[in-house]
Parts: sequence; structure tokens; C-alpha cells
Amino acid sequence: MPKSTRFRILTRELNRLKKQLIPKPSLTGLYSNRQLTRTIAYRVLAHAEIESYLEERALEVVRNAKNIWDNTGKINLTLICLLGFSGLNMDEPPETLSPQRGSRTVKDEKIKIKKKIDLALANFNRVINENHGLKEKNLLALLLPIGLDIRDLDTSWLATMNTFGENRGEVAHKSATFYSINQQINPVDEVNMVKQIIQELLRIDELMNQLMQ
Repeated sequence: MPKSTRFRILTRELNRLKKQLIPKPSLTGLYSNRQLTRTIAYRVLAHAEIESYLEERALEVVRNAKNIWDNTGKINLTLICLLGFSGLNMDEPPETLSPQRGSRTVKDEKIKIKKKIDLALANFNRVINENHGLKEKNLLALLLPIGLDIRDLDTSWLATMNTFGENRGEVAHKSATFYSINQQINPVDEVNMVKQIIQELLRIDELMNQLMQ
């Protein structure tokens, strides 16, 4: 199955970052302060590119499902999962549409599936807007509501993403001087981790394409 346009953009940007920021491997394993600073920048920016890709692709899948619903009235797996993971109450049908207590009426979100879908979409938009990370909890919040099954998510990949997220957070809270003194970041390791992430992300991209068919 072809790669999505957004995935091709992701790989292009990651290749650009590698070319501009990652030095050639050192035979001694030692790097200059400038090279280490650039490697730190690569870690942070690669994380940002992957995070942006996942957020935009997840939203693309959901919007596609919503467009199908709006145009044909057909519900697909994505909308079912969007509702199921929305956090909304799944109310039973009311006993009547004309309650006798005063002038109160039954709220639309309790009786109209269109309103429930709109609310679920709004909730998912909020999840994306408030997302700040690539750890397992972030990924589950982005991928399960669009229709990916837990069996589609490799546990070793999720563990790698946890490490990737922790590494990014670590450099965000330490001075670059720390790494120049301790040599605790290796450009080769950084590139290899991103490659490992992207290999599995390609499979997830294909699953997203299938959800949009």
C-alpha cells in the first residue's frame, strides 16, 4: 500500500534534519561540543516531527470518517471507536421526548447521534490540541479512538517510544554543557532509534490508510 502524503513529508523532514545536524560517525566515539549540540537539536526536532505527523494523521482519519457520515450517513469503525473512547456518557433512550416537568426538553446530545458524534469529535480535537508527547499514554489517546486495535500496536515499539519521549524530556531540562562534558549522547544511537521508530510507524501509516478506505 502506498505511503501517505504526510508520511512522505515526515521522512523527507527527518532526512533533512539528519543531513543538517548529525555528524559523521567518530571512530573514537568522541564528538565536539558543536556536534553534540547539533545532535541534541536533532533529538528534539525529530521528536517534534514525529509527534506532529501522528497528530495530523489521526485527525485526518477522523475527519475522513466524519465526512463519510455527513455525506452518506454511514458509520465506520473510526466513528464507532471515536464514540467509544470519547469519555461521553452512553445514555439509554429517554422515556419520552415531551417531559411534563415545566418547560424542560430532552437535550440533543441524549437523543441525536449526530450531536454525539460532533461532541466526540470536539473531544478528540481537544486531545490533539493538548497532546505534548509520544509516550505510550499519548499514543493510545491518539490511535485507539481512530480505530487501531491494541493488537496493531507492538509492545516493544511502545517501549521504544517511551524511551524516545523520556530522552527528549531529558535534554529539554538539561544544559547542553552537561552533554559536552559527559558525552552522554551519541549521534549514531539517535539516528538508529529514529529509524527503528519509523519502520514501525510505516506499518501504522498503512493501517491508517486502510481505515480511510
